Amino acid sequence: MATIEKRTTNDGTVSYRAKVRLRGEKPRSRTFKRKTDAEAWAKKVEADLGHGVYVPTTAERRRTFGDMIDKFTTEYLPIKAHNLSADHMARMLEWWKDHYGFVTLDKLKPEIFIEAKAKIAKRKNRHKQPLSGATINRYLAAASAVCKWGWKELRWLHENPVLSVSKMKESEGIVRFLSDDERKALLAACRADDDPNIETCVVLALATGLRQSNIRLLKWEDVDFNNWTLAIRETKNGQPRNVPVVGMAQRTLQAHYDRDPTQEGWVFKGYRDGAPWSLHSAWQRVRGKAGLEGFRFHDLRHTVASYLTQGGAGLAQVADALGHKTLVMARRYSHQSAEHVRATLATIAGKLEEE
Repeated sequence: MATIEKRTTNDGTVSYRAKVRLRGEKPRSRTFKRKTDAEAWAKKVEADLGHGVYVPTTAERRRTFGDMIDKFTTEYLPIKAHNLSADHMARMLEWWKDHYGFVTLDKLKPEIFIEAKAKIAKRKNRHKQPLSGATINRYLAAASAVCKWGWKELRWLHENPVLSVSKMKESEGIVRFLSDDERKALLAACRADDDPNIETCVVLALATGLRQSNIRLLKWEDVDFNNWTLAIRETKNGQPRNVPVVGMAQRTLQAHYDRDPTQEGWVFKGYRDGAPWSLHSAWQRVRGKAGLEGFRFHDLRHTVASYLTQGGAGLAQVADALGHKTLVMARRYSHQSAEHVRATLATIAGKLEEE
């Protein structure tokens, strides 16, 4: 049901407020200078609502994307589960607010994010190189998180417009892993270094495939010497894990524990009690002595995955060992198992020939 209300201000200005009420829908209203415009708008809105077409409310025309970002960063982001990169997301959302915070929610369409994607693609990183497809997708993901929250939780949006925007192609990157000689050289450099933390850290990385942050943030209470497992409480995918410690890593970790005068707190102690050890300097030293310039600590994780596939492990086993939630990341190492697959098929072929 539509109504047209005539309004006259103190200075004599006349306007017409059209209001549409339909059962099961929020009232829609809008003010016009001419009565014919108000009537035409009311008639269209009645028809659209009757056919299930989305019609923005007055609140949606007033609220902006910036308002929604502010509410997301202050109310939701601090309590978001499994959010290990809240600061990084907040920085990306600042970019969205600076460039598109003025857009009202009724105009927050996929076209806005398509335009933004092109604008982000023109930016340069700190090395003066174009941003990667992965980085651009992270910006879109940050905006999508806000829109999803605004849609499902706040009911400020009727859909998530970012879902209609195609993502950039992401490079899988180069999988760098240690050869046998390189591994021996690295471990020798670690043993010769004055900082005993680095040997234990590298050995654990090679024995478990854990990320640098998971290793650095270990506390002795996380180490179960009876069952030889490490309790990883904060993971990238949000699922705590118990990681087995085997072989040489057991002896190295036990020796590290025996050297610790307190045998409590951080496994890798820093100069201050409140913070764990920082491996940057020690890693740079041992990497240089081993002749591995450019080799990243994270490549030790790639090394474990590559060794697993070379040893015949399947994608599911690699994903489980490294704590991947899906097989997508583990698939990066599938080419490493080509020879194993060939050998397996050759064995089968040999059996067939025996028939």
